[in-house]
Amino acid sequence: MTAADRRTLFRTFTEEIAAIQATLDRWDAFQVEETLDIHTPPSWRQDMRKRLEGLRAARNRMRNEDFGVCRECGEDISPRRLLAMPETTLCVACKSEQEHALAIP
Repeated sequence: MTAADRRTLFRTFTEEIAAIQATLDRWDAFQVEETLDIHTPPSWRQDMRKRLEGLRAARNRMRNEDFGVCRECGEDISPRRLLAMPETTLCVACKSEQEHALAIP
């Protein structure tokens, strides 16, 4: 992974973290009455918090030399994959192989 890729990922993660946190803060402030929550699926906030947690963890892992390197094969994980799934530690090929091995025949 290039230094430019790392900078782009860091900036993107930081911007998305701020956006998600602002959305959650606004939502929490909006929750004046418990009945308002009826219009939002319960998993929405959980999904947002999970994404937020994954982004923060990925941004913290960027300090490590092995960030963006597949833990199985040692090849670079594509920046596009890391943007979509910041918590991933496997490249597409290794993840596919792992899922194939777990598949029930």
